[in-house]
Amino acid sequence: MRRKIILCNVVKRDIGSFVEEAREKIAEEVSLPLGYYVTFGGQFESQQRALRHLTLLMILVILIIFVVLFSSFGSLRQAFLIIMNIPSTLIGGILGLLIAGQTINVSSTIGLIALFGICVQNDVILVAKINDFRRQGLSLRESVVKGALTKFRPILMTDVVMIVAVLPLALIVTTGAELHRPLAVVYIGGFFFAILLRLIVVPVLYEALAKLGKERWLKKA
Repeated sequence: MRRKIILCNVVKRDIGSFVEEAREKIAEEVSLPLGYYVTFGGQFESQQRALRHLTLLMILVILIIFVVLFSSFGSLRQAFLIIMNIPSTLIGGILGLLIAGQTINVSSTIGLIALFGICVQNDVILVAKINDFRRQGLSLRESVVKGALTKFRPILMTDVVMIVAVLPLALIVTTGAELHRPLAVVYIGGFFFAILLRLIVVPVLYEALAKLGKERWLKKA
């Protein structure tokens, strides 16, 4: 098949938005003869393929996390409680990308997947501590409040350490920074948002779901 190749380099913007704008311009201003078509390859093609694979991996990771949570707590409600907080991780990471002027790409997607695991671990620790207080005979409200206050410091320290660790990667703007900056920005946004929100949302949802459902929350010994 005969073809005409046009080469270009994308500078100071993401490849995805460039290709989208190029497609719109071609559709508006170029009339292709019958049998002719335009495709975009190179880095854009590789990036799209990698993002599809990472999306499937992200779904698989969430399913594995749910199975592990259910086997640990013995409760569908508690497993769903932690899974429902994954969107708050996405919100923090995406807000960080928007503020820093970064985009969703392979690097930032890898950062989101890693962020899921760490934030879920913090949620598991918090929920497990609340369960321990309930087993000791404390009321639901006392268990939730005491559990959140007890785990506030270790979770805060974990998130702050992660933010400080990747901060240099987010501030570097030299050649090659486009590979690690999105990942670092996702970490900073996700963990900063977790400090402000997750330590409030998880206890509130725990208490709300415990009051609504008749299912036993505590796993039998």
